[in-house]
Amino acid sequence: MMSDMKTFTVRDLDRNPSVVLKACDSEGEARIRRRDGRAYVVRPEGHGGAVIAALPDFPLRRAKLFPKPLSKDFARKFDEALAGE
Repeated sequence: MMSDMKTFTVRDLDRNPSVVLKACDSEGEARIRRRDGRAYVVRPEGHGGAVIAALPDFPLRRAKLFPKPLSKDFARKFDEALAGE
């Protein structure tokens, strides 16, 4: 049985990779064929990882790290050290 998989050339992959990747996403896989007849199949691995549902409470974390504000003198010295002065 012949597959309905979309077939591209190496040139297509080089010049229009987004078209090949879109075909992989929509069809599930795409075939890349070389001039000498060898063929390769490209498939998406997955969804790229977990989706972030909620972010940590950053103000609470900042308050734990820096319980009191830095003095202006310390902040100036820190900025100078960072700038390499």
